[in-house]
Formats: sequence, structure tokens, C-alpha cells
Amino acid sequence: MQRRTKATAVKKKVRDKVLHRDKYCCVSCGSPHSLTMAHIFLSRAKGGLGIEENLATLCMECHHKLDNGRKHETQYVDSLVREYMVKMYNIESLEMLKYNKYK
Repeated sequence: MQRRTKATAVKKKVRDKVLHRDKYCCVSCGSPHSLTMAHIFLSRAKGGLGIEENLATLCMECHHKLDNGRKHETQYVDSLVREYMVKMYNIESLEMLKYNKYK
């Protein structure tokens, strides 16, 4: 497994912490069903790390809206989740959430 793949993956320990933090519900709609982990500030495809500060619990429907929804659906879910995350974490720069092969 490549180092980047490993760094952007969500480890079980981190997943469990995020689920607990989010009270085992989707942070967008509140559903406790079909939960997934979503990279919020920086996507996995762009090197977003699989760490608590970059992850939120979403149901499959909201995760799909975030990734593939109509523009207004995507913006709505994204703004709700980002607002929730910003209240918890002091994200100074997206660089702290991005995989850096030289670190």
C-alpha cells in the first residue's frame, strides 16, 4: 500500500472517534442509518488526510448529495457540515489536512 493511500484512509480508531463525536448520526440530517465517513475540507482524491479534523459522519444519502448532488444540494450539505466542523476545530490552513510526502 502506498503511503498516500494509507494516510488518506480512515482507520477504525479514527472512525470510532468520529462516530462518537457525531453521536452516531448524520451531521447533516440527523439520520442514524447507513452511516459513512466523509472527507470534508479536503477530499481524499486531493490528498485529504483521514483524521478527525477532516472527517464527518454522513448518511449515504447526504454523502451522495455532497459528492454528486445538484449544485444547491451540494452547497447546502457542504455549508451545514463545514459550519459544524469549524465550531469544533481551529482549522488554520488546509495544508494541515493534506498529505505531504515530505513530512
